[in-house]
Amino acid sequence: MKKDRFIFGINLNSKNNIYYNQPKAMVIDKQNTSIKKLPSPKGHLILGHLPKFQTSNKHQVLEEWVEECGELFRINFVGKELLVSANAVINNEILKSRPDKFRRLSKMNEILIEMGVDGVFNAEGKSWKRHRKPVTEALNAQKIKGFHYVLINKTRGLLQKLEKYSENSTIIDIRKEAMCFTIDITTAIAFGHDINAIQDRENEFQKHLEIIFPMINERITAPVPLWRFMKRKKDKKLLRAIGSIESIVHDFIKRTKRKLEETPSLKKEPTNFLEALLVLGEETGFSDKEIYGNIFTMLLAGEDTTSNTISWIIYYLSQNPKVVSKIREEAIEVYGEDKISETVEQLAKMTYTNAVIQETIRLKPTTPQLYLESNEDVVIENLMIPKGTKIITQTKVPQTQEKYFTNAAKFIPERWLKSECPIYRNHSPEVIKAFGGGARFCPGKYLAINEMLILVSAICKNFNITLSVDPKEVTEQFEFTMYPDNLKIKLEKV
Repeated sequence: MKKDRFIFGINLNSKNNIYYNQPKAMVIDKQNTSIKKLPSPKGHLILGHLPKFQTSNKHQVLEEWVEECGELFRINFVGKELLVSANAVINNEILKSRPDKFRRLSKMNEILIEMGVDGVFNAEGKSWKRHRKPVTEALNAQKIKGFHYVLINKTRGLLQKLEKYSENSTIIDIRKEAMCFTIDITTAIAFGHDINAIQDRENEFQKHLEIIFPMINERITAPVPLWRFMKRKKDKKLLRAIGSIESIVHDFIKRTKRKLEETPSLKKEPTNFLEALLVLGEETGFSDKEIYGNIFTMLLAGEDTTSNTISWIIYYLSQNPKVVSKIREEAIEVYGEDKISETVEQLAKMTYTNAVIQETIRLKPTTPQLYLESNEDVVIENLMIPKGTKIITQTKVPQTQEKYFTNAAKFIPERWLKSECPIYRNHSPEVIKAFGGGARFCPGKYLAINEMLILVSAICKNFNITLSVDPKEVTEQFEFTMYPDNLKIKLEKV
């Protein structure tokens, strides 16, 4: 009989031990199953699965564990257990049950509050409902249509810059350019100010955001909050960046309040998100801190996710010249000899360009996983999820599975066209959760899609795109969102 071996009280030979080599997969039967009975990937004796997870491609680590364990499994971070679900049905039920039965990971709210952010993104319960209404109304389709001139101006500005790159055969870091494009649009809509990051790549505002977003991700997954006991160089850098952003935004809040007092007519027709938020916020009694939190939330959600999706679109277009030609043909049909689309109505006619966007979101979602927590005991699909369970929903996996999409690994925009869909036996758009789901669906979706439509169409209409590196050298990296690293392109003017 094998003798039991113990280290720090852990029986290394016990089959109840999380570090034991569990079965690769299990099927949830008709009886309710506890998380403790789920399989678990191989991990470190003491640290559990944390060492492998502490990487810049943690989403791919989760995908590897799905291969090893199946769609449902548990992982352990230094004794703290988490449920991981790549099951589309369970993930959908979790998202539908927010904000009552599930919430964002409480640690995420803790980190953002610590950074001075108290807005709709991290708010929960009654607080979320209070934030949600004014933010949703400020970003509704009608309001965004009124901001279309911002999209036109910024697309025109970036196009001029890309033309110069084309003339000089410059190798372009398209992700950086896309980030400048989205930050310019987001700040112009947020508080009516032109940051002009497109023409000023060294813009201080942009540089501060580039520091903040990765640090949010790092702190959320940190097992020990070292920054609370010892300020490292990067922690001090983060504090300076947050302080600068706070100063800039609060200055805009003061200026905008004065502007609303001096021009009462703006209360009926706000010209930017901050004006709308201040007007609607009067009804809810928002403090300046909460107004700042929602402005920061817009920067957080509107800059990184959209710019990274644009970058992934360019990645696929650079390898599919026929797709570029189809987008160009559609652009010529919709807006003729103009360089860019001038109206929202024209964007609505770009069905093929939209199909390219949807296919990219399916294959390369910038939020491949969500971090959540249960507010109460819940049973979903016979799986018992106790109150306080930490959950990672791996949403990317179902989006690339054959049971949901035929030829799931291939980039095929045509699958999103009604005339083509019957060719693809499996087509389940409901499993795609790039903009969340349920009541907490992202209110900025309409703006994000419009930004992508106008820019992608304009680039394809005016340029041919060539990838300047081997496609295998472009890798998926995850900070606060998932982005393409080492994506370099060249443009040739048509």
